[in-house]
Amino acid sequence: MAGDILFVIENLSFPFDRRVYREAVTMKQAGFNVSVICPMGRERDVLPFEIVEGIRVYRYPLAIDSKSRSDYLIEYSMAVLHTLLLSVKILFNGNFDVIHVANPPDIFFPILSLYRIFGKRVVFDQHDLTPESYLSRFRDERKDSFYRIQLLFEYLTYKSANAVIATNMTYREIARRRGGKRNVLIVRNGPDLRKFSFTKRDEKLKEGFAYMVCYIGIMGVQDGVDYLIRAVSHFVHVLKRHDTLFVLIGKGDDFDYLKRLSSELKIEKYVRFTGRIPDEPAMGYLSTAEVAASPDPYNPLNDHSTMNKVMEFMATKNPIVSFNLKEAKFSAADSAVYIDGNNVEKFAEAMSHLLDNPELRERMAEAGYKRVREELSWEIQEKNLLKLYEKLLHKEG
Repeated sequence: MAGDILFVIENLSFPFDRRVYREAVTMKQAGFNVSVICPMGRERDVLPFEIVEGIRVYRYPLAIDSKSRSDYLIEYSMAVLHTLLLSVKILFNGNFDVIHVANPPDIFFPILSLYRIFGKRVVFDQHDLTPESYLSRFRDERKDSFYRIQLLFEYLTYKSANAVIATNMTYREIARRRGGKRNVLIVRNGPDLRKFSFTKRDEKLKEGFAYMVCYIGIMGVQDGVDYLIRAVSHFVHVLKRHDTLFVLIGKGDDFDYLKRLSSELKIEKYVRFTGRIPDEPAMGYLSTAEVAASPDPYNPLNDHSTMNKVMEFMATKNPIVSFNLKEAKFSAADSAVYIDGNNVEKFAEAMSHLLDNPELRERMAEAGYKRVREELSWEIQEKNLLKLYEKLLHKEG
């Protein structure tokens, strides 16, 4: 079955993109020659070429930080050009049989269509719903011309693909309804328990506080970390709790704004922003925390999406507080408390309640860990990825 695979990503660098990293390592271990094209990171993944665990990684610079719609047009145009040039370089230096593109955004369909003409297989790995992501990012319910363009680009990406990978049942149904695709396989965002799981508690990380609550993930407008900051404000100033340290792991477009908001709300004493850190210290924080926060607010994107952070919390034995999202409830099941209406006050009260109930926390944590270990871990999910490639590369024509 082995051959050559080219992975293409745009919104994160490699290997920082956890899902694509897991997929690429799985395929490399299965005997494939694997290459990746991605943007350079800001603080890591900055080399234009690097070999990571036998995977050839080609990175290109992005000169702007996208904020406005016009900034995105510039960024995406640059990304398409760089990806085309690097893919041609890889084609002539080593070739590839499959081009495996992960979204967001849905901008690479011209390149995918071109390579289909030359007999390459195309896999569309749909990590996000880009049209809904557009609405969520700008917190705008208007379905304007930019939204309709996103729907068109999504449709054209579906049509350029031989096969589509979805992260959950909702995404699969959307691929069938909006893209007319029947060959859609679910490969969930399960953590690799061989590399990311509960380690041991380190009380020193709490800095003298009785409890710790953790967040890990991207910090963009659609990720709702500002909701968590406001919940912490309610926790401290209204519930009068001064016994808990909140550790926020990660970075994103809203990082500086979130630090300012923490200062404005006078909670900086209780909040630590670590930035992006390696897995080992991240697992240390998560394994020490009594509760994990998943503050992605209810919106058309988040309700349909599977969050990496939720299953990483489960893998590190954390009870979770989450807003009431369809796919979050499927993933976390009995390991989370679900808050309706994006209500930050109720979110704060749920965190407080869990901290005061250690037996409840223990039951929820064990339920989450068991679910990941038996149903959702990458060791289970990667079998579906391997089945897809076996079918794809044995298909005639």
